[in-house]
Amino acid sequence: MRLPAALCRGPARRTGVPGAARRAPAHERMLQHELRHALARDQFHLVYQPICSVEDGATRSFEALLRWEHPSLGSIEPQRFIGLAEDSGLILDIGDWVFRAAADECLRLRRGSASEVRVGVNVTQMQLASRPTTQLWVRYLHDIGLPCEAMTLEITERTVSRWPERVADHLAQLADSGLRISIDDFGTGYSNLAMLAQLRPHSLKLDASLVQGLAACERSRTIAHAVVSMAHRLHMQVVAEGIELPAQARISRELGCDLGQGWWYSRPLSPAQLPRRLAAAA
Repeated sequence: MRLPAALCRGPARRTGVPGAARRAPAHERMLQHELRHALARDQFHLVYQPICSVEDGATRSFEALLRWEHPSLGSIEPQRFIGLAEDSGLILDIGDWVFRAAADECLRLRRGSASEVRVGVNVTQMQLASRPTTQLWVRYLHDIGLPCEAMTLEITERTVSRWPERVADHLAQLADSGLRISIDDFGTGYSNLAMLAQLRPHSLKLDASLVQGLAACERSRTIAHAVVSMAHRLHMQVVAEGIELPAQARISRELGCDLGQGWWYSRPLSPAQLPRRLAAAA
């Protein structure tokens, strides 16, 4: 299964033992110290996982996933550092770099082919709370000549459920600018169906845990079918995440999902691999 994304969706928070909140373990302090220099030292890079049509497997868009390659510590998983970046506030600078790098890549892809490909980036609650940051993103897209609708902001269901009113107003403004909005990890237990009427997202992404139970669990299929039907009535696309097996792809198609994502279709790709992927799907 793919890693939880460019800005590691829903990173596990550190709970620890009493007193841990006052003083992080030594290895976390060391990692946070290194994290403060990672961006300036060009240690981050993006890979891109295809999001494909469940009907014919053609690539429709990509999700940008953040990777940290440290010269001595090696490859560091997003689950290990995204929480630290949020705690320290570094997530704003890192997230800004991710958005701009993904937008630049999307522009290169569009200029290199006739494809109207889109790229999605994950947005944390701290980023979403920073309106100046998202306003600068819209301005950046205008400056480089990339249509706003080429970029998708992926926000976890848990994030929007925590502050539905605050989030709804901000997302509505971003959607009005042309940016596409996707609710990620949908069906993880935080579902608030009323929020969908407020937020008016362009798509829902069924959580991988739900999708991976489709083949074996009638209850999962029933829930997924209900979500797909509701989403389509609200004019939203549905993406089935975490597809790893042919049976999961088949059932997702039978249930009416529009798109699929997971290792059954493709592992994350380097930027150099993307044009070939799009050419193969043409």
